Amino acid sequence: MDLRPGEVERGGYPVGCMRRQSASTGADEASRELAEGGNCMGSNAYRVFVGVDLGSRLHYLFVLDASGNYLGEGGFEHTAEGLAKMADWLLERANGEPAAIAVAVEKPHGAVVDTLLERGLAVYAINPKQADRFRDRHSPSGAKDDRRDAFVLADALRKDRPCFQLVRLPSPEVVALRELLRIDEELCKQQVAVSNRLHEQLLRYQPHLLELAPDKNLIDLFFWEVLERFGSPEMARQADKESIQTLLRQFRIRRLKAEQVLRTLRQAPLRVAPGTIDAATNHIALLLQQLRLLLQQRRENAKEMNALLEQLCISDKAGSYTDAAILSSLPGVGPTVLATVLSHAPEAIHQRDLAACRSLGGIAPVTKKSGRRRQVIMRRSCIPLLRKALYHWARIAVMRDSHFRHHYDTLRASGHHHARALRGVMDRILTIAMAMLRQGTLYDPSRFDDGRA
Repeated sequence: MDLRPGEVERGGYPVGCMRRQSASTGADEASRELAEGGNCMGSNAYRVFVGVDLGSRLHYLFVLDASGNYLGEGGFEHTAEGLAKMADWLLERANGEPAAIAVAVEKPHGAVVDTLLERGLAVYAINPKQADRFRDRHSPSGAKDDRRDAFVLADALRKDRPCFQLVRLPSPEVVALRELLRIDEELCKQQVAVSNRLHEQLLRYQPHLLELAPDKNLIDLFFWEVLERFGSPEMARQADKESIQTLLRQFRIRRLKAEQVLRTLRQAPLRVAPGTIDAATNHIALLLQQLRLLLQQRRENAKEMNALLEQLCISDKAGSYTDAAILSSLPGVGPTVLATVLSHAPEAIHQRDLAACRSLGGIAPVTKKSGRRRQVIMRRSCIPLLRKALYHWARIAVMRDSHFRHHYDTLRASGHHHARALRGVMDRILTIAMAMLRQGTLYDPSRFDDGRA
């Protein structure tokens, strides 16, 4: 996340607008309001500024007062006792007043941040790239160590607090959604890794069996069943047309015929060293068990995520719609997209901050201008998972909603490529979503129906 004031040109039009005079994101104004608005304390309220260099085993702290005078430093272990001691040590520097302490970190989550927030300290996060630039202010030679990094964070927070983002404790629902998404991502990566190993084993002696997989995708229940029953050459010779037809009906496969499957199974295997086929067959049996387990775990994880989202979509006692219900009414929003948006941009959604949503999701472009040279490029500094979710949100919305399809076609006709046009569509979706959240209404496609099919 990079909402540094002055990064982007002001006074322009959002991405997706047909007027190209500017590609301003509005992020500079959003950052200034977030840092100087009523949601956080004024700069004169903090008397103690702390920089924390996070580590896997030891966290190093450097403490300054409001005038930049040295107040102390120290390292604390990454244990329950060590973190509690760290919080007590900081409170001693402020005479027991947590509201007088501001802490700067590069990582806006974790046990250190949670401990400090629970004790009532204000925690500010900054992009690591920005922290590198602040380090150059004190050490142009590039010297770096834990003590210096902690000092740079404390001094930067004292002098340039508008460059930092105030961190707040997320709700239990947001924490749960983040963890479920993280689990699904890890399981998906493991599933792909195991399927690649299965592909390599088949290449050893029976590469022709890969023709039975849909588009060479080995994550397929029918393909797994065929390998379990007829994976070895001896078992393949025992296959008959009736058993193959039964499998095709069971898995509702229409892309293959029984004769085609039989012909593929009975092809001669590659000539390999003695024992290779038996070893590879045993290896494949083990990989299939792992793939089935991973698929079951992903399904259970998705079921738990859907149950949590259903709870979040339930209207409150006053009968008003929740944020989750409003967002889920938009075209293109599925469980994964909804969970990603709610868990990775909760503060922006809660504050109805369009500029922050556009920046966090990589929708807002970045303008680089110097003299006569002006360049508008895609924003790279964003949350990758949120960018991916917004991409698929826009892609499905274009397929299912005529209004967004017309906007996509207009952008394509004006010369924009596919991904750029989808970002333009997503920009319009976010604008509509913020208006719906402010008004507390669901999406009504008839409001955008102007007679297009």
